[in-house]
Amino acid sequence: MNIKKKILAISIGPVLVLGIISLAFSVTMVKNSMLDEVKDALKGTAAATLAAYDQNTGDYMETSNGDIWKGSYNISKSESLVDRIKSNSGMDVTFFYGDKRIMTSAVDGNGDRVLNSKAGDKIVEKVLKGGEEYFSRAVSIEGTLNYGYFMPVYQNGSTDEIIGMVFVGTDKQEKDMVINQIIWSLSAAVFAVMIVCMIVGMKFASSISKNIRTSINAVGKIAAGDLTVWVDDRMLKQKDETGDLSRVTITLRDAMQETIKEIDKNARTLLDASRLLQTAADNTSGTMENVRTAVNHVVDNSAEQAENSRNTSEHMRIMGENITETTSEVKTLDENAVSMQQSSEKAAETLHRLQNINSKVEDTIHEVQEQTNRTNESVKRIQAATEFITSIAEETNLLSLNASIEAARAGESGKGFAVVAGQIKKLSEQSNQSSKEIEETAKELQDDSSKAVEIMEEMQKIIISQSESMSETQKVVEEVISQISNSMQSIRQIKDSTENLASTRNEVLQAVEDLSAIAQDNVSGTKETYDETEMVVDTFQQVYKSAEQLREIADKLVGSIEYFKITGV
Repeated sequence: MNIKKKILAISIGPVLVLGIISLAFSVTMVKNSMLDEVKDALKGTAAATLAAYDQNTGDYMETSNGDIWKGSYNISKSESLVDRIKSNSGMDVTFFYGDKRIMTSAVDGNGDRVLNSKAGDKIVEKVLKGGEEYFSRAVSIEGTLNYGYFMPVYQNGSTDEIIGMVFVGTDKQEKDMVINQIIWSLSAAVFAVMIVCMIVGMKFASSISKNIRTSINAVGKIAAGDLTVWVDDRMLKQKDETGDLSRVTITLRDAMQETIKEIDKNARTLLDASRLLQTAADNTSGTMENVRTAVNHVVDNSAEQAENSRNTSEHMRIMGENITETTSEVKTLDENAVSMQQSSEKAAETLHRLQNINSKVEDTIHEVQEQTNRTNESVKRIQAATEFITSIAEETNLLSLNASIEAARAGESGKGFAVVAGQIKKLSEQSNQSSKEIEETAKELQDDSSKAVEIMEEMQKIIISQSESMSETQKVVEEVISQISNSMQSIRQIKDSTENLASTRNEVLQAVEDLSAIAQDNVSGTKETYDETEMVVDTFQQVYKSAEQLREIADKLVGSIEYFKITGV
């Protein structure tokens, strides 16, 4: 059953049942009431008739001619009394002496009075023998049914001697017509009320069903995504539950419109933010590729610098051996003056070799200095790259914060965005930490390079001093060769110079070893920087993938929102 049938069943069913019950009860009550009224009227007339007869003094008796007397009053000749009672009450009156009609106002078809007929056995049993007053709903008088009332007549002054009875009757058909007319009028009124109630119930049921069906259609359209539905103003103005349902439907539509508009706005903002984040991650990834290339180049330069430092150390070892050899030759010259000329020539040759070695060392130091300068330039590029990474990480962190805020506004639909935004924030913090570690490593590398530059400058001064010493030694050797007579003095000068040279050689050798250690440290540091750069590149690749996932989710959300039809969207 639909709601219309249910409302009709609830409203009309009880009316029908109540109408039928009321009609049956009313008919019964009216009929019984009318019968009681007829009975009371008959009883009153019978009592009045009996009183009229009893007002005559004397006993009831029957004479030899068959007349019945009450004292001096001849009942058998009391036509005027019974006719007057009939005229006043409209009822037939009969006086029974025993069970026989003595006097009556009832006449037959010929106009003769109905006399000398006998009463029925039931009436005799109840009235004459039982002494009861008896009301009959069907008493036949010459074929005409009457409502009749029988009242026993007692002998004058006796309470137990019944000599006859008084009967009062009225036409049953006339009374039934009156009763039936009242019943039909009452039935017509009840049926009219029932029909009116049924019509009103059907109208209300149709109206309620129509309004509910209209609201259901509106809600169905809303469920189908159409948020442009409208409800008739007459339904909105109604004060009943259907009006409340219509107003709630409009409220639901407006609330869903506002919600979907807000979700659409947030989804599009999230889509723009994800695209911006993806672009930033892509740009940062490209920048980190450049940084990785630069760091790789620094690693290669550092390795080359370490190799040059090892070569310089080897040259310094050779130079030390040469200096030791020169010292031995000077001792030989000191011990054997005869071999002065040969020793001088050997010393000249040795000095020549020393000058060549010194030139090589000077060139090597210059090359190491250039490598160190390149290292400083690479460190500066690393610092600039780390500053750029830091700025990108801060911007990424800000974008993730905005995405978290927009996801929080989206409620349940935005929980997936909040997780992605949290992952992006975590990645940006890792990127920021990695950039700080790179910056610290680059700073240490720059400090080490600065120290290397200072050592190079000191070593260069030593080499210049060594070159000057070589020149002086060369002059001494030439003077030894030209002035053999002063050989001993020149040998002592050579001995002193070689000792100074040995001392200087040790200092230069120590500086070169320090430079080699620094170069090795630079190689380790730049390798660590390269590894960290690789980690940063991988991190930004993850950021790029996360941004791509976020953009895909935002695209799906925007596509889902397009399911709804909203005014102005």
